[in-house]
Amino acid sequence: MVDSLQLREAFRIKGIDEHLVDVPQMYLGLDGHILTFPVRKGRIVNVVAFTSDRSQPEPTWPADAPWVREASQREMLDAFAGWGDAPRALLGCIPAPTLWALHDLPELPGYVHGRVALIGDAAHAMLPHQGAGAGQGLEDAYFLARLLGDSRTETGNLPELLGAYDDLRRPHACRVQRTTVETGELYELRDPIVGADEQLVGEILATRFDWLWNHDLDADVAEARLRMGWEAHEQIALRQG
Repeated sequence: MVDSLQLREAFRIKGIDEHLVDVPQMYLGLDGHILTFPVRKGRIVNVVAFTSDRSQPEPTWPADAPWVREASQREMLDAFAGWGDAPRALLGCIPAPTLWALHDLPELPGYVHGRVALIGDAAHAMLPHQGAGAGQGLEDAYFLARLLGDSRTETGNLPELLGAYDDLRRPHACRVQRTTVETGELYELRDPIVGADEQLVGEILATRFDWLWNHDLDADVAEARLRMGWEAHEQIALRQG
């Protein structure tokens, strides 16, 4: 969290457009990217700087290493050596950064085991590059609440209900997991097709998240109700009324 007045002054000294303080920014570079956005009515700027270690094809965080640790400003600046004035000035306003490890889950073959259903990060923990991990957990909870809260839910049809949850929610959440990884590669100029083509990166990002933001969760709930035979009953009751 950086004080916006401090950042504004740092930009002013470097001759950088101060408008960058007021709006969300994404600085992209090879094997790294920096996300900023104002909070607290613009008084504070939240900063997250990502770097990727490409020395291993399937990196695994050491079991004995802490997931969060203190880091020095020099370590952080060294990780972004050669970047432009704006991101360097931004990072220069962070005297005591912390280093966070990022973790995700492989796609699970099922979210339901008997009467136990996994939701949220337990089912599909993902990288943060689409800002969608918490949202997927909320969608899981909404979907199940709409069904489990229905007066027609009972012990006898619970397996069918949970089966609908697994069939309808899991493919979508798994797609979000996959595309989150792909988005991180796009940000860090490692997409196998786009690479460092800045214009193409911009064009793709302009519409890349539409399917995610505009997903109709109520349509999923309606599909589950149809599978349970509830929608048909409701339609008959409406016609009779």
